Amino acid sequence: MAGAFTAVADDASAVYWNPSGLATGSFVSGVIDYGVRTQAPDAPQNIGGQRDSGGMVAFAATALGFAYYRQNAFVAGPLEPAASTVSSREEVGRTVQALTTSVVGLSLVQSLGEHLIVGATPKWMTGSVRQARTTTLDVHDAIDAAASLDGASESQFDVDASVMLQANRFRLGVVGHNLATPSFAVNETGAHVDMDRRVRIGAAWGSGWTGISRVIVAVDSDVTTQRSPNGDRRDLALGVETWWKQQRFGVRGGVTRSTVGDARAAVSSGVSAAMTTGMYVDAHATIGEGGQRGWGVGVRVLY
Repeated sequence: MAGAFTAVADDASAVYWNPSGLATGSFVSGVIDYGVRTQAPDAPQNIGGQRDSGGMVAFAATALGFAYYRQNAFVAGPLEPAASTVSSREEVGRTVQALTTSVVGLSLVQSLGEHLIVGATPKWMTGSVRQARTTTLDVHDAIDAAASLDGASESQFDVDASVMLQANRFRLGVVGHNLATPSFAVNETGAHVDMDRRVRIGAAWGSGWTGISRVIVAVDSDVTTQRSPNGDRRDLALGVETWWKQQRFGVRGGVTRSTVGDARAAVSSGVSAAMTTGMYVDAHATIGEGGQRGWGVGVRVLY
C-alpha cells in the first residue's frame, strides 16, 4: 500500500507501524517480514543513492505486542572532489555510510473510552554507524562498499508513541518514532548520527470495520521531513486493499511521492494468499522514479 498503513496496521506489525492498532485486530497474531528497497540511478550519474533492508519478528496478544527488528541503511553520497594531485587533477570519490539498528520493543496499549486508543513502545536500540570514502564511481558499487564496512555498536533507550481514533468504518492514526532521538557515534571520529524524530499521520476507511473488511482505502502523510542522499523527503501515500475468495486472497496497491523537493514518485503492489486458516503469505514490489526498486515477503498468523 506504498506505506499508507498508519491507520490500517492491526496485527503484530503494528508494534512498528502504530502500536495503538494492536487493539483493533485479532486477539493473537504473529508476523515474520523481510524487505529491501533501493534508490539509485541505473545510468552513471553524479548523484547519490541508498539501499535499505530490514527484517522483523513480532508477536501480539490483545493489548500487548513484542517485536525484534533489524534495519540497515547503506548510503553513497554524490560524487565530489577528494583532493588535488601534483598535476592539479582532482581525484573524485564518494562518501559512504552504513547505519545498522537492532531494536527490541514492547508495545503497551490502553483504550480510553469507546473510540480512542493510545499506545507506546519502549525500545532498546543497538546501533552502529560506519563511514568511509571510496573512489568507486558507480553508485551501486559504492552502496555495496558501504555495506561491507565494519564498526563497533552501542545501545540506547528509545520510545515510540501513538494514538488511534476509530468510529464506525473510519480510523485516524498518529504515530511518533524515535521520540528520545538516540544518537550513535560515527566510527571513532567523534561525530554522531542522530535518529531524527518521525511523526506520521494516517486515515483509513474499511467497508467491513469493525470486523473483516473486504475493501480498505488509506492515506498517510509524514508530518516531519526526513533526510536522504538526494534531498529532503516528506512523503504522502495513498493505498487500496481488497480481499476475495472468502478472505483467502488479497490484492493491494498504492502510490507515494514527496511533498518537498523532487516528487520521486513510486508505485507499489502486493498480494496475500491464505495457506491454511489464519495463516497468510504476503509479497510486494515497488518501482519508481530515480531508480527506486523494492521487494518484500512475509508470513502472518492470525487468531
